[in-house]
This record gives sequence, structure tokens and C-alpha cells, in this order.
Amino acid sequence: MKTLSDDLRRRIVEAREQGAGVGEVAKRFGVSRSSVERFHKQYRRRGHWKPKRRGGYRKSALAGHGRRLRAWIAKTPDLTLEELRDLCARELNVSLGINALWHCIDKLGLSHEKNDARCRARQAGCAGGKARVEAPAAAAAGAPACFHR
Repeated sequence: MKTLSDDLRRRIVEAREQGAGVGEVAKRFGVSRSSVERFHKQYRRRGHWKPKRRGGYRKSALAGHGRRLRAWIAKTPDLTLEELRDLCARELNVSLGINALWHCIDKLGLSHEKNDARCRARQAGCAGGKARVEAPAAAAAGAPACFHR
């Protein structure tokens, strides 16, 4: 859904401030009653009707822990994502999902080759089963190839 314009939000808030009812304002401007209530409430609390930022602004729970993650992966290159997630919870007190952990791993410069079928077929150098995390240095040494640089 698109963000409503600043001008429309201003007019909605002004109409409510002048005493118009929520239903009347919603009908006049073609928006939902909940939007009228939300804009007016925001204006009362914060003094403005500007929309909040959309997307791309959330900071990772693992921000600042990149070196630690790299060290764990270098020390134990066959860690699964589940094991790494448990380690983060235990050592860093950071609780996160597998997807969030994967995005962080990817930003560290590791990429995942989605070859589960090939791993199950026992491709040379692949341990099979669960996806494994591998440090870039370990890749050169011939470690399991499910994760690679």
C-alpha cells in the first residue's frame, strides 16, 4: 500500500482538529476510519503527521558481532545454521531466526549454494544432510562445500 501524501494527512488532521467526526473525515477524504484515527493520534502524541520510514531501516541484532561470527565459523567450519543460532543465543544473548542469521552470514561474504540434492547424493567433499557453514580459509583447505566463498 502506498503512503498517503503529506498534504492529505495534514488536511485529515486539520479536519479532526476542527471537530469533524472520524466517519465524516474518512468519507470526505476517501480513507479508512482507522487511518483517520491513526493520523490524528500521531499528531496529538508527536506534533506531526509525517509517515514513518518504510523498509530498509532495521538494524540486525548481530550488528557488531561479525568478527565473533567469523571466528566461530573459522574454528568450527561445519557448524549448521541451527547450531550457530544456538551459539548466538548462548554466547551473545541474541535471539534470532534462521533467515536473519543467514542474511548476516551472507553479508559477511559467505554465500550458500543451494545444492541439497547434490549433497544428499554424496557429492565429493560434501558431508550431506544439513547445510554447513564454512569459513573462506577452510574452503581453500578442502572442507565441506555446502557453504562457499
